[in-house]
Amino acid sequence: MPDKSSLHLRLIWSEGAKAMSELIAAEIRTICRHASEPIRPGDTVKEQIRRAWEALQRPAFWRVRSGFYGEGGTWSAAAVADFQARYRTLMARRVREDAAAKAVQQVKQGRGTPTDVELARDDYRTLLARLEAVEAALRLRGPDAPGA
Repeated sequence: MPDKSSLHLRLIWSEGAKAMSELIAAEIRTICRHASEPIRPGDTVKEQIRRAWEALQRPAFWRVRSGFYGEGGTWSAAAVADFQARYRTLMARRVREDAAAKAVQQVKQGRGTPTDVELARDDYRTLLARLEAVEAALRLRGPDAPGA
């Protein structure tokens, strides 16, 4: 017969494990819900789950669905780590997209600084304009001009 203290420790451990699985389920639910953003008026839950599935680079669909509903507490550590890695990748991609959109907006408004590619393109255009001017001047001088 087990003594009272071991039974008490088992109860504490099981409550702690239950609390931990609830925390994991909440984290997975948050990941799935953030991945489904932006939510448009009239979107069904299925559309939101599908958007989260695509944003998380198409893991097993049942995992996204169960995570969206908060049933991810009994997943393996590898599955949770995979979801967290996919979410970090998604957030990094969204940050890059936001930065690019802001840079485009600033350039459109004339407040942004041109990139190296834009500067090189401007240099190329300047050189082409100079070459065309030289060609036009040579045509005006004609083939019989001295030094030609």
